[in-house]
Amino acid sequence: MLFKLSSALLLASSLAVATPTPSTPFAEDVYLEDPHVLFSRQAGAVRPNATIDISPAFPTDIGYSGTIKYGAAPFLAQNNRLNSTKPNLGAATKADEYTPANSKGSDFNMARYWGNTSPWFPSPLFSEAQKNRQLDPTCKITNVHILHRHGARYPTSYSTEGAPYFGVLATNASTAAATGGAAFTNTGPLAFLSNYTYQLGAEILTPVGAQQVFDSGIKAYYSYGSLYNSTAGGNGTAPRKPVIRTTSQERMLDSARYWTAGFFGLDAPSLIDLLVILEGDGFNNTLASYDTCNNSNVGALAVGDTYLTPQWEATYLKGTVERLQQYTSLNLTTEMVYGMQSLCAYETNALGYSPFCELFTEDEWRGFEYFLDLQFQGDYGSMSPSGRAQGIGYVQEFLARLTNGTIPADQITTQNSTLLTPEYFPTDQPMYVDFTHDDIILSVLVALNYTHVVGEYLSATTMDDNRTFVLSHITPFAARLIFEVAECGSTEGGNSTQIIRTILNDALIPMNEAQGCTPRSDGSCLLSEFVQFQQATAYKAANFDFACFGNYTLTGPTVTNGTIA
Repeated sequence: MLFKLSSALLLASSLAVATPTPSTPFAEDVYLEDPHVLFSRQAGAVRPNATIDISPAFPTDIGYSGTIKYGAAPFLAQNNRLNSTKPNLGAATKADEYTPANSKGSDFNMARYWGNTSPWFPSPLFSEAQKNRQLDPTCKITNVHILHRHGARYPTSYSTEGAPYFGVLATNASTAAATGGAAFTNTGPLAFLSNYTYQLGAEILTPVGAQQVFDSGIKAYYSYGSLYNSTAGGNGTAPRKPVIRTTSQERMLDSARYWTAGFFGLDAPSLIDLLVILEGDGFNNTLASYDTCNNSNVGALAVGDTYLTPQWEATYLKGTVERLQQYTSLNLTTEMVYGMQSLCAYETNALGYSPFCELFTEDEWRGFEYFLDLQFQGDYGSMSPSGRAQGIGYVQEFLARLTNGTIPADQITTQNSTLLTPEYFPTDQPMYVDFTHDDIILSVLVALNYTHVVGEYLSATTMDDNRTFVLSHITPFAARLIFEVAECGSTEGGNSTQIIRTILNDALIPMNEAQGCTPRSDGSCLLSEFVQFQQATAYKAANFDFACFGNYTLTGPTVTNGTIA
């Protein structure tokens, strides 16, 4: 049951370069230098005088942008109530400055317990392996594959849960009270609710989200800039344009634009071919594969939402409801209090500060993180019946790139076959960059069998403080999963060895037998072993057709390996 995207549909839209809008503050908010004196970063590239040269084969204005709703402008100078002396090492938000409700002077950073809504930070995974983070000097990186999440965004447009749910509820209550309706009384730490107004937009990048991906592009340039220049032609000619892929959602396209501005400089649109793939129901897209994996959208099969998070929410927030109830006339529920915690993260990312953040204790923030761990592990990870299937499409593309090969016609899954051509899907680039969503990065790790990272079975009633599966370490905003391929040394016969390394949010992930690798002291894997194993097992293990389109039911959280027989 596959859907094909017509090339006519892809190319039918306007080919003109769009004037920047508030949703894509491309020229105003990113490029601070005078464009007349800022030259391209790329050796051998010729900077255009005024015209941006975009190939007609790669239009970016193709529709299907998803929900676009702007939020209120930040006003930290007026609204900040922290009076904090904690250092803020990131953007101009207050994410690093909050103090939890029961703080005893610890260095607890609650923003690192916001799960997939955490601002990006280097992952602490496998700390003992990081001594091998520096590449052996006998090795030379030959190509890199970057799978990148979009930057921080506003919450979804749904008002039935989380931040929008409580934000709208509290706003309606305060508005009704002010216009002669039911009284809305709040005191103590919740006194601010009496005049509260929900100010968040929906689904598009926030200002700090733009900064996250722009900074990531600069960081990637320092790490891999020479790979781009290595494709330069002779006699000072410009390098061949790399194809960089994203989806048509507004935040996805904007993330690609900001990242490429960071990596390539002002002339990014002229130096790359940006392939924008339609994201929406019925369109095959490996970077948004849930749109064509039907069972991933069936509520009864969403293990996280159906079986795991309801139990955990009732467990970790029971005492919180009792503690906060004395301060408000609202009849609080655990769903409302979870919405308050979610508002803390989203308001901080959008407005710079939130009065909800310091309502909660360290343990309550740990519980919030675990709620999101359960949700994602159950809906997209190893406890989901379609976890592998949702990631297998990108894995197949990744293997084709590693081998300069193709995807077998009888194994097409979520790929858009119209775009599997050398023009749109080259397999000989030294650098690949794809922009995607948090759940896809998780599903890719499951499909590649990184069980030591994402394979844990999580209890809905008891949290293991020593677990490896911590969502903020895996898919924070602007998360990046990077695979480096390197050629190392020479044997006595004169042959070099090719290896592959896995880096997740700056943490080197040691590779092992579960990915088909003979463990090596530096955490890398022989490329030949990895490719051979994945080609032999990944597609079969995903059980794509049945997992996505089969008729089956679940009676509880019984899945442990990301698929169903």
